[in-house]
Parts: sequence; C-alpha cells; structure tokens
Amino acid sequence: MIKNPKPMHPGIVLSEVYMKDLDLNQSQLAKLCECSHRKINEIVNGKRAISPDFAITLEKALGTTAEMWVRIQAEYDLWVARKKVA
Repeated sequence: MIKNPKPMHPGIVLSEVYMKDLDLNQSQLAKLCECSHRKINEIVNGKRAISPDFAITLEKALGTTAEMWVRIQAEYDLWVARKKVA
C-alpha cells in the first residue's frame, strides 16, 4: 500500500497561501467574511474545520471555489480518520 503524506489542514492553506498573498491578517479576513476573529484563528491554527457554509463564505471573500475548500477539508479529515483506525 502506498503511504500518503499528511495533507495540510485547510487553515494552513488559508493562512500560508491566501492570507499571505492578499496581505490579510486574521482580523481583516474576519471582517471580510463577516465572522469572528476567533473563528478565523481556530481555522488557521487547525483547531476548527472549514464547513461547507464557510467554504461558500471564503469563495465570495477570496474569489476561490467552495469546492476547493471542501475537498481540502475532506482529504484532511479522511487522513485523520485513517490514522485513528491504523
């Protein structure tokens, strides 16, 4: 069986790719997404998942696709689930 490396939590992608490229801090992104700073902080720090609803919010705020965020989250969640049963 081919071992897959640990996928990135979507919060890392959000922080290291999108927030960095757009020069946004957590407070600025929270304002753009009309959500709490805490929510952004928890996502960026890998303590919270990106829900389909929030994926749509990111789609609108960042010009990405909701499908991308849901896919990244699903890949991460599946990796975590596999680790639990291994």
